[in-house]
Parts: sequence; structure tokens; C-alpha cells
Amino acid sequence: MLPELHAPVGGGSAARKIAPAGSHIARCYQIIDLGTRLEKSPLYGEKRQRKVQFLFELSNELEVFEESKGKQPFYVRVMYTLSMHEKASLRRAVEGWIGKKLTDKQAAAFNVFNLIGQPCMISVVHSNKTEAVYANVNSISPLPKGIVCPDQINPSLMFSASAPDMEAFRSLPDFIMDKIKESDEFKAYMDAQLEAYPVPAAKGFEIPKPADIDVDFFGSSNELPWD
Repeated sequence: MLPELHAPVGGGSAARKIAPAGSHIARCYQIIDLGTRLEKSPLYGEKRQRKVQFLFELSNELEVFEESKGKQPFYVRVMYTLSMHEKASLRRAVEGWIGKKLTDKQAAAFNVFNLIGQPCMISVVHSNKTEAVYANVNSISPLPKGIVCPDQINPSLMFSASAPDMEAFRSLPDFIMDKIKESDEFKAYMDAQLEAYPVPAAKGFEIPKPADIDVDFFGSSNELPWD
């Protein structure tokens, strides 16, 4: 069953080969709920926000990144605050993607995970930061009539920070796992698991209360006792 990810209505690549700038036929193959963390913004300062990341493969832009894999599509990633407020970037992106405006009621009921595997046209622009060039998603729109998106190459992956699939979690890059580990939703899940499946204490060793346990308590191997 497809998981659900709803947003509230209120209130670079390997070996520095980056996706080329321009308009591209693309397909979304990853949607990662990063959970709620303390975010820092030059405009708004520190604020707790829930973020969601989308990865798109550029269907007609192929390159050899690893000889053993042959040609693979370039990809681009974009991150949004999980909000479907009428002025939110995610809502504008979704409306551009599906090609229609949403009412507040439709926006509140919209399951973000329904976008997995969906084709689109994306505009990629390059930006320079600290002497490096990055590929950024500038806009998302529907495929023009008559344009067919090639079959998906990368496997689909969806991840929810509040109901995490641990196998999917371990497949994510380390820096993404680190972000998720800091989220309120993932910590709450870990605490609940420790309460439901307590680890027997070794003789002479007292296990701290779940709220005091860091998510790295079980080591860097990510092998958790309930898996």
C-alpha cells in the first residue's frame, strides 16, 4: 500500500559531473521525507521545519559515471519545506507539475508520495557557490503534448521519517541519514521502538531511558535490534 505524505495548508553529482543546464524530460524516482529539524535561514533565522527531498533522473541525459554500470542518467535534487500553504514553494511546484491550481481542500488532501515515478519537464540552472558549480531545479511543468518520457532507469524509493522503512533508510547516503536522525519524527519512532522492544541490560550495565538515548547508541553500523 502506498504510504501517505501530506503537507499542512496553513501558515551536485559524482566526480563533479553535474546535470547540464536547460529544459529536460525527467522522472521523479525518489521522495525522501527528512522530518522536522532546526533549520537556519538568512531571512528567518532558526526555525523548526519539516523538509522533503525529490530526486529526478534526466531521461535523455546519460553519462558513464562508473564503468561497471555503463551509461546512467544525470540526476538533480530539490528540497522543499513540507507545506502546501498557497504561497509555499512546494505547492507552487506541485501545481506546476500537475498543470492545475489546487483548492486549499485539495492541497491539504494531496499525498506527496503520489508523485513518485511521475514524468515532468524540469528547468535546470547552474549556480556557483564556494568555487563549485551546482545544478538546481528552477521550475517543474507537465510534459508537452506528444512528448513521451522514456522508461525509468533508477529504482523508485520513498521514505517517511515518521514511519521509517529501515532497509530503505540504510540505502540512503550518510549525509541524508544524518539529517533524518536529527528529526523529531525519527527520534519519536526510535523511542517508541525501544519502549516496545527493550534491550536486556548486561550485568552491571544500566540502559538509559529512551529519551536519553542518542540515535547512534547502537553504533554506526545502523543494525538495530528490532530489524
